[in-house]
Amino acid sequence: MTDIIKIIASTAATGIAIIAYIPYLIDMFRGKNQPHIYTWISITLVTAVVAYIQLIGGAGIGAIPTIIGVIIDFIILFYCFKFGTKDIVNSDKIFLSISVVGVLSFAILSNHPVISLTIVTIAEIASFIPTFRKTKNDPYSESLTSYYLLMIKLILVLVALEKYNILTVSYSVLWLAVFVVFLTTTHIWRRNVDMSRRKETHT
Repeated sequence: MTDIIKIIASTAATGIAIIAYIPYLIDMFRGKNQPHIYTWISITLVTAVVAYIQLIGGAGIGAIPTIIGVIIDFIILFYCFKFGTKDIVNSDKIFLSISVVGVLSFAILSNHPVISLTIVTIAEIASFIPTFRKTKNDPYSESLTSYYLLMIKLILVLVALEKYNILTVSYSVLWLAVFVVFLTTTHIWRRNVDMSRRKETHT
């Protein structure tokens, strides 16, 4: 029975991993959503490493959604060159460098997967900071529906894991925390923008 639940959870997570980015891509093509190219370079590289670490950590079918995620990340990265934000500052380049160093550290510390995963995960979270900064400047430049769906996917991934250890669990748990903070602050930023617009309308 447990195996069936894990298969169902993995299948559902894989489906959501695909569906979650449909509104994201649609909004990007419409010019409403403007992803940060540096963030997506980092996410693509790091997620590929994490997928491999999950596999060697015994995640089994629980790693499938992450592997599918790598493919989707690459597609979004490809379109970032045309539809991505132009709001790029020097600090964004620093965070991208941190991500690259994190990926390189995995190659150097491949015999120490826990240390590698820690560095890589920190690097990927750092790579999300440019998106955080860009969204603060323009709260409506991100499609939030996709983030809610990705949170559901991450929860299902945790259910689908065949083994529970730091290699298989930490990535999903940390990103759930990041998304909660990101969504909460973005809604606050959007509310502030809406209030400012209403004040301007009435003046």
